[in-house]
Amino acid sequence: MRIWEFEDKKETPSDLVREQDFIMRVRRMQRAGSPFLILNFILTAIEPLAKSQAALEAVQNKLKAFSTSANGFYFEMSNGDVFLVWENPGEARLMGRRAIDAALNEYKANTNIFLLTYRLPENYALLRERLNSYVEDVRTNTPPAKIPDKIEDKAGRLTAKTVLQIEGILADIDLRRYGRTQSIYSDNNGELKPIAEEYFISFEDLRREHFPKIEIVQADHYFFAICALLDQKLLGAMTAAYSSIAGRAIRLNLSIASIMGSFFAQFVRAVPKDQRYLLGFELHSGDILQDFPLTLGAIEVLRKENFNIAFDSVTPNMTPYIDFGKFDVSAIKIKVSKDHIPQLFNSTIRKAVERLPIEKIIFTHCDNERALALGREMGVTTYQGWLIDDLAQKQ
Repeated sequence: MRIWEFEDKKETPSDLVREQDFIMRVRRMQRAGSPFLILNFILTAIEPLAKSQAALEAVQNKLKAFSTSANGFYFEMSNGDVFLVWENPGEARLMGRRAIDAALNEYKANTNIFLLTYRLPENYALLRERLNSYVEDVRTNTPPAKIPDKIEDKAGRLTAKTVLQIEGILADIDLRRYGRTQSIYSDNNGELKPIAEEYFISFEDLRREHFPKIEIVQADHYFFAICALLDQKLLGAMTAAYSSIAGRAIRLNLSIASIMGSFFAQFVRAVPKDQRYLLGFELHSGDILQDFPLTLGAIEVLRKENFNIAFDSVTPNMTPYIDFGKFDVSAIKIKVSKDHIPQLFNSTIRKAVERLPIEKIIFTHCDNERALALGREMGVTTYQGWLIDDLAQKQ
């Protein structure tokens, strides 16, 4: 599980994450030049669904199941509307009807109201206009966050009692709305190419909405207990929906303890061994130092099961004291945000970073031009961060 940290400390968590994520994906699809079919189900136009959250979620789940069975992709907007996407669909004109039959049979009469069809590349401008309307809708109609009463007035450090209360919250909410993705890019003479997609839960957004007054200390064992709960949710969802991500390069953030648990074992059984090289697990550097023997055991388990491994959130000033290059991992993610990039101008720290295998280094949390320039000077070829996303979109 990953704690999402905003590189710009003045920035606040966005309520547009779903829309922004889908817009980024649409841009990538358009650049690819391949034909895509995109169906937009305006579920909020269906009165029974607009009035009942349970009914809305039931239809969303049916559409998600249909997209998986039909080798498509499912994307949900903040207001509850849904996009289904297919690449090179063999029977494009039938997909909308099949989706309706599978999930919305009782609403057939209103098809012209709640279903819009787009094809890339020819309908790109119309699709972007439609997505812009979702963005504007969120900006003007974002509802206030709901905070459970049992946590709302509590303040202070985590305790065993508040961990149990948070566990109850996690059982009652849909964690999908806190799911986030971000691409990892290779840099070849200035050409940025996405090579993997990282999936994680935005713990900060979750905390802000449901237990904002609780002090979270990342080294606290209660904090790791919450991480384990979120990991179980994430692994359970990935196990159930593995067919929808099969064949894609995916990265997941997990705690060390979760890798040694039963939910991970169930996930492993869902993934064919010859496909596991596509999946990577990122181990937080703070978690690593909590239990060094357990870390070595987790790395051994992941390697035995043919998964990729990365050390995540390594700050530059850690490298003179820990030789991360000695571990059997595929990548070492070094934070180069505005707060951390100055450390690399210290000669001792820079030499320690340069001793690491250059092909394993990923400069992450890239939010400033100095980080990219210094990385290229050092020979780093893999990057991640909002600055890199922006540069890639402009290509």
